[in-house]
Amino acid sequence: MGFVGACVLLLTASFAWSQRANGRVLSNVHLAELDVSRLTQDEVRARLKAWSKERESAKLQLSLAGVALSFEPASAGPRIDVEDATRRALGAGREGTLGERFTSFIAAWFRPRVLPLPVTFDAAQLASLFDAWQSKVPNPPFVGGLSVNGASVTPLYPHPGTVLDRGRAEAQLKDALVHGQSNVQLATRVEAPKIERAEVDRIAALANQMLGAEVTLTSSDGSRKLSVPPAELAALLQVSADTEHGRLELGCALDATQRLLEPRRAALEQQPENAKFVIDAQDHVQIEPGRTGVLLDDHAVASALCAAAREPAKRAELPLRPGAEPALSTQAAEQLGIVGLMGSYTTRHACCQPRVQNIHHIADLLDGTLVKPGETFSVNQVVGPRSVKNGFRPAPSIEDGEMVDTVGGGVSQFATTLFNALFYGGYDILERQPHTYWFTRYPMGYDATLSYPHPDIVFKNDTDAGALIKTYYTDTTITVKIYGNNGGRKVLAEVSPRQNIVTPPIEYIPNPHLDADEEKTREGGMIGWSVIVKRKLIFPDGKIKEERRKVTYKPRARRVEVHPCKIPEGEPGHTGERCPKPDPDKVDSAAADAGAK
Repeated sequence: MGFVGACVLLLTASFAWSQRANGRVLSNVHLAELDVSRLTQDEVRARLKAWSKERESAKLQLSLAGVALSFEPASAGPRIDVEDATRRALGAGREGTLGERFTSFIAAWFRPRVLPLPVTFDAAQLASLFDAWQSKVPNPPFVGGLSVNGASVTPLYPHPGTVLDRGRAEAQLKDALVHGQSNVQLATRVEAPKIERAEVDRIAALANQMLGAEVTLTSSDGSRKLSVPPAELAALLQVSADTEHGRLELGCALDATQRLLEPRRAALEQQPENAKFVIDAQDHVQIEPGRTGVLLDDHAVASALCAAAREPAKRAELPLRPGAEPALSTQAAEQLGIVGLMGSYTTRHACCQPRVQNIHHIADLLDGTLVKPGETFSVNQVVGPRSVKNGFRPAPSIEDGEMVDTVGGGVSQFATTLFNALFYGGYDILERQPHTYWFTRYPMGYDATLSYPHPDIVFKNDTDAGALIKTYYTDTTITVKIYGNNGGRKVLAEVSPRQNIVTPPIEYIPNPHLDADEEKTREGGMIGWSVIVKRKLIFPDGKIKEERRKVTYKPRARRVEVHPCKIPEGEPGHTGERCPKPDPDKVDSAAADAGAK
């Protein structure tokens, strides 16, 4: 066998062996620039995915009409069909007749089999990218428009310009991605607008007509009016092109219209208003209807302004739309069934003290509070902490039996007043704490104190109607009234005589300047005692509910100043020193002086 025969035999054997290796790509096969020779199916997939990830994250430098651009392939949503590319790579050289496959095998010894690697982009992402690039072109085509200065209109005529050739540019981007090319000059073309000069003249004439006088939009009921003079209307004008039909459209821009409306909204729009309960001097309850909010319909206003400007009268209806519903509608207020006064109470105080301002402030915060049937109301939850930030000020209050200035001092008087209004209104009182000591300005056994977060005034509206809290005050009184409908329940109240009397303790205050047998009373003190408070609720069906509570007031100490020697052992301030004996000479002299007198 000669040399040529041996070579033919070797080639034939190699070809036969390659055809049997079905699980791998043949030798010298490339997907674009990616060598996938002799790889298995999974290896081809893995290499394609890694290659795609690398190419998509690379930044390519481009140029468009002399403007430098930076292109991140991932921003265009590229996609390579890995499965299809893998199948084609595995099938390369294994298709066709035996002769064709052998010829392909021989050719691969001299040059690689290069298979195309198709790339697609997300249409929407690519269009958005092209739009952004087109906006950077220095001399784009102009379809025509208007220049407005004040109310003066100047036509701007169309002219050709440079645009991105999107079809060719897409192909360039695909090649750049596949081959990793940079410094690509994106294809452009010159485009002539399809708008004629005569169309621009028509729009200019229309604009001058629209700006001939003030435009007025009036609401259907005549209560709201928007007047726009020509100079302000001119700022709204916007030209758009219908290139398909070779026409220009003139309208009012939404964003400019919104800027025009912004300072006028307060006068033209209306916030929703809740239905209100109006109480007359005889405690009769009436409902003032609520109102839905009213808002400008910005889109419709823009259209209406331009439409009215085209009309000789320059007038049209002001477009409005419903706003938010009130939190309390008229129907909802009526359904609450508030018919009259259920409970009322008044307490008195001295005029013009700092505590009075706190009383008035908490009254203002709670005035008009509405508690729906079944709801539980907490003073502390509604009012919040008594703080300077919350509008309260320092005033005297009791802490550990001592009068000290605290922020919000005095609010316990409001608590007592509210408690009694609820008590006599027959409502279910869940939390209330009497004062530690009794004050004569409060009804014995029926007082209440208030702090944050406790003690609190909490009650449940256990009626079928709403409970409306109203507050009233003068310089010397605070009044709380509860309006609703308690179903006709009656309240009988009773407080027992004082019992469990406790003598006030004596608090000794050392004063070395006093004689041993001398004392000064600083505070007279007060006894302590208990009372039993009863409330009987009588319902229309004859059912009776009885409540009983023991209220205990602590005694207030009698405070006296004495010489330190008089302070008993075990009492604060006891020193154990002996009292000085009286001087006989001073005693005789004092007696003599008394006799002389």
